[in-house]
Amino acid sequence: MASYLGVRGALRALERHLQHRLPAGWRADALEPTMNPPPRVELLGSSALAGSLSGNLLGLYPYRLVVDAHGRNRPLTVPGPNGVITHAELPVNLQLLVIANGTSAQYELDLLAWAMIELANHSQLDAADLDEGDPHWGRQEALAIQPTDLSNEDLMRLWDQFEADYTLAVPYEIRTVRLRLAPEDSEGPAVGTRAFPLGTLEEHR
Repeated sequence: MASYLGVRGALRALERHLQHRLPAGWRADALEPTMNPPPRVELLGSSALAGSLSGNLLGLYPYRLVVDAHGRNRPLTVPGPNGVITHAELPVNLQLLVIANGTSAQYELDLLAWAMIELANHSQLDAADLDEGDPHWGRQEALAIQPTDLSNEDLMRLWDQFEADYTLAVPYEIRTVRLRLAPEDSEGPAVGTRAFPLGTLEEHR
């Protein structure tokens, strides 16, 4: 179960995964790169979309963070040293746009098509991917990456807020980042009696 760093960590893990999996011919260290300039994968914030996008870019823009409706009232149980431990959690899903910007129409289409195939073939991030983002992830935790629906109207409303020119984008969702909540306060039974030793100090040695 993650701390507040888990949200950022999940997106950074996806960014690293896609950057690492770029086709060999697209990379900067290729003898003859087939895409020039070589593409980059980048987590985008709102400030990045306040200006023009440049180069061959596969961008990840998180536009919404929602509480998971199915898991919001379900505590997470994990194995502990003395049995099962129950933790309170806040399960959230990350909604994002996968954006392709290219220096040509061909590069733009290739970038987005490759990313969609890659996410269909590798639709899960496990503990090995997530460790760098937050050390509190559990060993058995995994996140699913799934395409989701976004109407043309809602997509255009998003782009209307950006200064960057419209480019190809596909909506995805990362499910489910389980954020650790503070444990509930526990109360013991009321104190009934108190015992005090009587006698001299020597008698109790």
